[in-house]
Amino acid sequence: MSSERLSRLEKNLGRLRKQLANKEDTLVTIEPSEKERIRQQIEDLKSEIKGFEEEYWLTLRDVATDIVVSDAEAEPIVAEIIEVTPTLQVSADLSAEMLALLQKIYAQVSQPEATAAAKLKGVISSFPPFVGVAYEGEIDTEKFLQKYFPTFRRWTKALVKK
Repeated sequence: MSSERLSRLEKNLGRLRKQLANKEDTLVTIEPSEKERIRQQIEDLKSEIKGFEEEYWLTLRDVATDIVVSDAEAEPIVAEIIEVTPTLQVSADLSAEMLALLQKIYAQVSQPEATAAAKLKGVISSFPPFVGVAYEGEIDTEKFLQKYFPTFRRWTKALVKK
């Protein structure tokens, strides 16, 4: 059930993101008298996307607690998080809340005694608030994860397909 829900959520998020991209393109070319209407539609789409993404990450967290993640699968994801997070803390234009959350995630995945699979599950449980903070800071979560954490993003897509 949860895996099916993840697939539907991902499909709906893809559709909403395409609609958002089209509205943003329209905003550039539309007559000035129509711009406010398009801006309102963009804000409505962002709000709708935020709700779907929050549900997606909550569902992913629930699914992740039910599956067995091998250390071989988790190692590259944890390594990516350890590698990228210090760079983001210094160079990225992120809000204070997002930086605090990244530091929390970094601390979780840097624990020497925990297995990579346990670290990965800890990170997944941290992501739903990450989505809320990301939208408050006006960061596109999908693009952010694709740019900075592509291994994690590929793993979640593979999990959705299971």
